[in-house]
Amino acid sequence: MHLANHLKKKFLTGLFVLIPILVTVYIIYLVISFVDTIIAPVIRNVTLYGTGKAIYVPGTGLILFVVVAYVTGVLASNYIGKQLLSSGERMLRKIPFVKGIYSSVKDMTEAFSSEKKRSLKEVVLAEFPMKGRYAVGFVTNRTRMRSEKNICTVFLPTTPNPTSGYLIMVPEDELMFLAMPVDDALKYIISLGTSGVELEWKEKVSSSL
Repeated sequence: MHLANHLKKKFLTGLFVLIPILVTVYIIYLVISFVDTIIAPVIRNVTLYGTGKAIYVPGTGLILFVVVAYVTGVLASNYIGKQLLSSGERMLRKIPFVKGIYSSVKDMTEAFSSEKKRSLKEVVLAEFPMKGRYAVGFVTNRTRMRSEKNICTVFLPTTPNPTSGYLIMVPEDELMFLAMPVDDALKYIISLGTSGVELEWKEKVSSSL
């Protein structure tokens, strides 16, 4: 019996250590496979045209993707590059259907980037999906109704993937504001509430529209 308990305990301990590692490796594998699927045919065609033989080393697509991402980051950091990227964005925003997808994805990625995370302004608890049930969310905007009542636009991320979720409009006085940095709130959501972050109440500070 003691041996069975020992084996079970050690197995579960090892399993919980391996799960995040395996999930991370699997996600990296999916990224590499996806990039290779797109770039591999291009590289094969280029090498076939130049050498007469289709050559492709698995993983080359990922390396090329990293290089392209780095060069894009360098371009986006200087004036000329910003102008070129802005011109490209304007062209995409003029294409029907494409402009809707591009704008939505760009806004979402900017909201979670380190430079634009301030768009998630305050961490709140909102009653969702029903009275007496609460979800952690982020105030992204405020507006004022004709009745002079402040309404907050609140994004409620899903767990463990915080890039999807719900957007709800809630009267400001019905929200519970938390003394928690946005980064800690995201950790709390991604970790299924096991990150150890404490939900501390803070006195609401009035904000101007």
